[in-house]
Amino acid sequence: WFLGQRCNAEGQEPTAEAQGREWAQKLRSVVPEQPSTNQAVLKIRSREGRRQVPVTVVTLPGKDHWTVEYQAAGDGVKGPREVSKIHYSAEAAPLFESRVEVEGKLQVHEGPTAGERAIAGSDFLLRELGMGFLHWPEQRIRGRELSNGRWCQVLESVSKKSEGPASVRSWIDEKLGVVLSAEVYDSRNVRIKHFSITQFREQADRWSCSVSMVDDIRGTKTELSFDGPAPR
Repeated sequence: WFLGQRCNAEGQEPTAEAQGREWAQKLRSVVPEQPSTNQAVLKIRSREGRRQVPVTVVTLPGKDHWTVEYQAAGDGVKGPREVSKIHYSAEAAPLFESRVEVEGKLQVHEGPTAGERAIAGSDFLLRELGMGFLHWPEQRIRGRELSNGRWCQVLESVSKKSEGPASVRSWIDEKLGVVLSAEVYDSRNVRIKHFSITQFREQADRWSCSVSMVDDIRGTKTELSFDGPAPR
């Protein structure tokens, strides 16, 4: 059966909530099969100007969980060197770690507060990269739309917490089962950030992409551009 189109035992179409829960579960269950190391660059644009930060992205699969590690190089001789980790599980919300070296001193952050940290001062927060919204209590399908020329299911995830974002709308590629774009809203239903895959292509039997994150409030933008596998 096609996810989101299956009928229940009574022959009725599943509700928007049931479809939403199925899509969220499907995305949470995508586990990398092989370890990988890829080179990337954070291209950061703010009112202070533009800068680039090299990043190494390491994926470590496990039986019931997996980890993605972002190793960000320093911004000049005195700049910080960061190692940020996201620990994923299909059944539990992601866990975060961040270790930042500033002028020879190591700062360690763990737990939910680490998820609020931005990688190398970019627009990418760890909790956003971890897509923890897929574990929020309310998930519903809002319809079917095109994104980047591909048909997508629109998933709305709603938080029950008083702090932080109130909802996230994701455009999920129906064939590939990946999030092509997403929008983050506050409690007043005002968009505060939006994310999109700006390039999505297949090369040598593997997919590569560039991902952008725009902060609508601060007027900043970061592109995470993957260069491919790191040299061995």
